[in-house]
Amino acid sequence: MFGVDRKDVVSGDAVEGLTLEARVACLDPEKGTAWFEVLDARVDSTGELNSVMGGYLVRDGNEIMAATTAPFSGPMQITFRQVPPNAVEGYAILSTG
Repeated sequence: MFGVDRKDVVSGDAVEGLTLEARVACLDPEKGTAWFEVLDARVDSTGELNSVMGGYLVRDGNEIMAATTAPFSGPMQITFRQVPPNAVEGYAILSTG
């Protein structure tokens, strides 16, 4: 779990071929939308983190779930994007299995 600070991330290790699941929620009185993103956290020559999956969620506190097959084995991280300062809380759970 983490707050909605853009610097906060949840990390874990993916296993190639297994299901990678993200469960996310965010609560904001204005109930707009935010974006979550699961990133490949392996270090590469570019220094960029490549997106594995992501999506929009309504900031109404309801959890959404997204899943894909992990394309590789190694470190992953999930974070929120486009979250306004008045959002009161958010969480993300990243699991493989």
